[in-house]
Amino acid sequence: MKKLSKLFLMGLVTLGLGFTACNNDDIDVPDQEKGNTHVSVALKLGSGATNRGLPNDYNKVGEWAGKDKIEDITIYVSDMSSGSVVTHNFVVGEDYEVDGNQLKPLESAAIKTTAGPKKVFVLVNATEDALDQIAAAGTGANAFEAAYAAVLKLKNSGTKHDPVETSASKIAKVDAGDDVIMMTNVEPQEINVEPNVDKDATLAGANRVNMEVERAVARVMVTTAATSYNVFSADGETKIGEISNITWVLAQGENSLFIQRKDDWATPNYGWVPETNAEYWDATDGAYTKYDYSGLFENYDTDTQFGGTEVPTLGDYAAANAGSIGESSVLDGKFVLPTTHEIETGDASGFKKGNTVYAMIRAKFTPGAFADGGTYNEGDDFYLGANGKFYKTASAAYDPAGNGVTQKVTKYVGGKVIYYAWVNPDKIPEWYNSPVLRNNIYHIHITGFKTIGTNWNPLFPEDPDNPTLIPNPKFDPEKPEGPDNPSKIPSNPDPKPEVKVTVPNPEDPEGPDIDVPVEEPENPIDPTDPLTTPETWMSVDVTVLPWLVHSYQVDLGI
Repeated sequence: MKKLSKLFLMGLVTLGLGFTACNNDDIDVPDQEKGNTHVSVALKLGSGATNRGLPNDYNKVGEWAGKDKIEDITIYVSDMSSGSVVTHNFVVGEDYEVDGNQLKPLESAAIKTTAGPKKVFVLVNATEDALDQIAAAGTGANAFEAAYAAVLKLKNSGTKHDPVETSASKIAKVDAGDDVIMMTNVEPQEINVEPNVDKDATLAGANRVNMEVERAVARVMVTTAATSYNVFSADGETKIGEISNITWVLAQGENSLFIQRKDDWATPNYGWVPETNAEYWDATDGAYTKYDYSGLFENYDTDTQFGGTEVPTLGDYAAANAGSIGESSVLDGKFVLPTTHEIETGDASGFKKGNTVYAMIRAKFTPGAFADGGTYNEGDDFYLGANGKFYKTASAAYDPAGNGVTQKVTKYVGGKVIYYAWVNPDKIPEWYNSPVLRNNIYHIHITGFKTIGTNWNPLFPEDPDNPTLIPNPKFDPEKPEGPDNPSKIPSNPDPKPEVKVTVPNPEDPEGPDIDVPVEEPENPIDPTDPLTTPETWMSVDVTVLPWLVHSYQVDLGI
């Protein structure tokens, strides 16, 4: 198990920060290019320190400046008199200089324009999808503002690809140890541009617009206090098994975002709260159409139904701080799109298990002893009876005494157990709200496992008793199948196991034995339930970073 690297607070790193004025020949607003004055835009990487719309800032431990690589900047100048918008594209390194967490314009970044009221917008490290969506709106101010505030749909691989592409990875990546993340303005800025200001004067501060930008994604990181854990009976007296091979994946963040963040932090699916399992599973308007499950397939082995990212250890959680957590997150974290719902007390919360970002822990469980004798070999299946005892075979678990008195049975495929941690819980372990906001880092630190986990993942939009590959209504048969054009909704990578046993035929005792299905206890994880559960499975520390950094500890259970 790898160790958490030594961490330290880093300032903003910007490489090649230069603006190159775009070619505006195709923009039908020549008056601004013929203007007699100049305006300049200075940028500051915002801290995200004010989470307006939240009752409080859960699990916050501090702020971290980040390790950002700024590759390009797009500035939109909207003329509030003429109602037209001009786009200016710049390449970092030639037109802007880096000063701490600020990007200051050089001479080539002075924008020629006309005097009068202007409204300025900016995108940093913008993707082609974002730029194209905005460009398609044209140069009218109203249409532009609507496009800048609109939903940007970000497709994902949906299933196992190499590498897996999540919706968040479309706008955020790590490049040689630096973050390359799309950023948006915290809010647009208005300025009344004065006439007859030359380049030197605007660079000195005249007609200067100061703007804050923030990263459009959140990031999650998971660590653990140890590489293995003993699990004890409910009374804490008897060891029932051992947890090892601890891995994690991330799922159920939204697959779209508003380019311009809403003031109340609402995300595109803020109001979607599944009331029934059928609604959650629905192929045309259910969870799969709104949330991203591709992360479940990261490093996934189809044969063993196991995989994920090995969880690094963090020996001294008390010594961790925002800087160390942030620095480590560059290599050990995963990006996710913002996901929020209505925050309320108790069950009234808009956050349910089927619409909230979760870190899923896949681990291996080694039973302490089998009621039917024998020893456990790594990778074997095993069975847990409703009586709390482990069995090597399904038949022994189903009818332990051999007298026809049967019980419900849980099958653990290959010894795999599953646990969940909500990414930013309001209160541990009685969590009800778990908002994930852009420009925040969430650190989950596992300190123990209180119970044996579940054996399959109900938080995947598929009917577990009727799993199918559902045709994707948006599949384009004229294009090759791939991450941007998946033909089918994939099957659950952690499906509900099917258990059958062979018993004498009660209708024909003299005839051949028959196979009968074995009923399994109800899984305690239901998509429509509140986040809180009767038991706690895992202990978690979460931290949010400017990047706001959040951190919490948790003992994992159900």
